[in-house]
Amino acid sequence: MLSTDSLTVAVDGHLESVTKPAPEALDALWQTVRQLPISAYELRAMEWLLGSGSTADLERMMAGSGSVDWPLGLADGGQAIVRVWHGDGLTPAQRVAARYRVEESPADERGRRPWVIRDSVTGGLVTAGSSGVRPLEFAIRESADAWIRGQVNLAGYRVMPYVPAAR
Repeated sequence: MLSTDSLTVAVDGHLESVTKPAPEALDALWQTVRQLPISAYELRAMEWLLGSGSTADLERMMAGSGSVDWPLGLADGGQAIVRVWHGDGLTPAQRVAARYRVEESPADERGRRPWVIRDSVTGGLVTAGSSGVRPLEFAIRESADAWIRGQVNLAGYRVMPYVPAAR
């Protein structure tokens, strides 16, 4: 699975966040981690996880949240946090927040200038109703901002599978 995904990887204080196709990202991460002053035990564990060429264990670790962080103890007593995220490293809620932008539309025939929302993915305005013809309009900017916050909140929810109660 990871072979076709992009990953963002980072090591606090040693590797700035970098987003690349999974094999390249993991290679960059491994090249950084192997240079750290860590114990032989941690080095073997990291080599097994990052340098072996297999991503099955990393995929299992990332399955729930799409990310994984783990601390490595440095020889000087400090710590380096290794981070791996799917895609660009944004949460679904952050991605939705970045997707929409509030704009003031040109004046209509009555001189009103309603607020509308531009969708950066489609390039168009967010539309109202199932017909999708009329742009969604708001009388005040705060209402448009609230619509975006609602979408961000919805993106943050996780759908849990239905598990029937034991009898």
